[in-house]
Amino acid sequence: MSEIFKTTSTEEWQRLRSRDITSTESAALFGLSPYVTPFELWHRKRAGEIVELEPNERMKWGTRLQDPIAAGIAEDQGWKIQRRAQYERLPDRRLGASFDFTITGGDGGDGLLELKNVDPLILRDEWVVDDDEIEAPPHIEMQVQHQLLVSGLPYAYIGALVGGNRTFLIRREPAPGIHESILAKAADFWKSVDAGAAPKPDFARDADFIAKLYRTVKPGRVIDVAGDEEIDDLVGNYRQCREAIEEHEAHKKEIKARLLTKIGDAEKALGKGFSISAGAVKSTRVEAYDRAGYRDFRVTVKKSK
Repeated sequence: MSEIFKTTSTEEWQRLRSRDITSTESAALFGLSPYVTPFELWHRKRAGEIVELEPNERMKWGTRLQDPIAAGIAEDQGWKIQRRAQYERLPDRRLGASFDFTITGGDGGDGLLELKNVDPLILRDEWVVDDDEIEAPPHIEMQVQHQLLVSGLPYAYIGALVGGNRTFLIRREPAPGIHESILAKAADFWKSVDAGAAPKPDFARDADFIAKLYRTVKPGRVIDVAGDEEIDDLVGNYRQCREAIEEHEAHKKEIKARLLTKIGDAEKALGKGFSISAGAVKSTRVEAYDRAGYRDFRVTVKKSK
């Protein structure tokens, strides 16, 4: 049985979310979240921190336009909707969810409406659209199944506004197999948190978070790693990468100089499959540059049709 909280402040809502795996975090249990890895989720939940997603411009505008998008979809479908301004959780499972809207009295009773503001290129690259068959990216599909699990409602719609003038609706009903997987993954996750057994990091994806995790030092503390062969190898690889970057940067400057010499005082040069735009950029340094600025440029590679 779920608990329902009518939150009155952002602080209260965040405090509730810190105790649970929420619907926006559920995909991370399966390694499917584009926003947070299993390693980062573990450490943040262990510390009781909120997993905040840094919104891009599309997400910001999606939030700002939620009410008119929902109203437009409801008008087109003949639905009655209302804000589902509550936080729900399964306390014994430590799973929680926030929602966008409730469809009241719809086909099959009340249901959920989860809104997404989708860029056309994202739709093309990350969504599956095959005639009448539409499938959202895995992390969104997982989010909605998590919401259905926590709320206990019989259906949900994913309402996607694409490019500001086109909508898609995807109806989803509870998928028992997915719900069982979420429950099992969540149980294992919280057991590992209680036991202090962190998952292994994905060093490529977790690099920035690891830098934050180890950002504090103990002044004056020095350790001897002379006998650690793995550190020897890592330091060697790091040096090679740094030297390669420096070499490429020097080569890049040389190529830029050659290109500027070739195009002379032209502002733009057109080639086969590329264009070069070279304009004046205001200089922050006086030495070696004219006071009016210096020329910088951008090479654009045109995609073949």
